[in-house]
Amino acid sequence: MSFELVFGDREILLPLPFDEHIEERLIELIRRAECYVPPDQARADLANRIAEGIAMVVAGTELPPTEKQVKYAVAIARELSLQIPAQVLQFRDAMTTFLGRHAEEYRKRKGYGGSSNRVDVKGSDPEAPT
Repeated sequence: MSFELVFGDREILLPLPFDEHIEERLIELIRRAECYVPPDQARADLANRIAEGIAMVVAGTELPPTEKQVKYAVAIARELSLQIPAQVLQFRDAMTTFLGRHAEEYRKRKGYGGSSNRVDVKGSDPEAPT
């Protein structure tokens, strides 16, 4: 997948090496922005998300976990009597690792079917507590 960036009189075509699931999600977000009523709001939301990601890269900082990820991690920690390491609450990559490591056991204990149900460790599990 490539992005064409236009800034003033400068243009650049950037092939971006996304994993397949990221590319699919991005295409879904773009389609929503095109079809959503009111479309201006959906486009603004998508633009803000992309700008935030680019700003993080330019600033050299890591992304924090999402609010959904934090809520899910807290629910998992309570159920499994775990301590959440500080870096898990600070960095999305560490959060993703924590959720990937403990979500299946949490789901088993809550009766969600364990490994037969796929867990999205990015924090959008529909059965995760809110």
